[in-house]
Amino acid sequence: NVYGELNNPFAINMYVLSYNNEKQLVRPNELVLKNLKSYLSGYRMLTDGLNITNAFIINIGVNFEISVHANQNKKEVVFQTMATVSDYFDIDKWSIGQPIEVGSLELEIAKVSGVLSVVDLEIVNLNVDDGDYSENEYDIKTAKVGKTIYPSMDPSIFELKFPTKDIIGRAV
Repeated sequence: NVYGELNNPFAINMYVLSYNNEKQLVRPNELVLKNLKSYLSGYRMLTDGLNITNAFIINIGVNFEISVHANQNKKEVVFQTMATVSDYFDIDKWSIGQPIEVGSLELEIAKVSGVLSVVDLEIVNLNVDDGDYSENEYDIKTAKVGKTIYPSMDPSIFELKFPTKDIIGRAV
């Protein structure tokens, strides 16, 4: 639903999302959108237009393969790497329209103590067919330019919804 002036080409479009009690992104309910519209109307000029609607959530998973120094415990290094990936995708660090810089993620993984190199790193789309995710399907391979994965032209945000199951790593 869009709250505002649909036919006003000069209106500002505002895209919003909410958190649930587990700090996962969800679409705000209609009451939130109405209240937001009502609140903001007190801060605009009479001729200003404002449309408020939901942004799109693109749920992702991360699969990685690392090589580990010979004197290191592989399981411990993989565990630390998974924690680093989870921290990288902490939703407080992300905003609508922000691309995924795969090279930056590879650098963060390479900084983990015991990691010799990043052998493979893949970002995959997870949707409702994979479990309790958004219905939005996204072709990540097509959206990838170099080592950057761009979000859709429609206002959207990448979310690693379940870090404990959406990050799969192994040491070789």
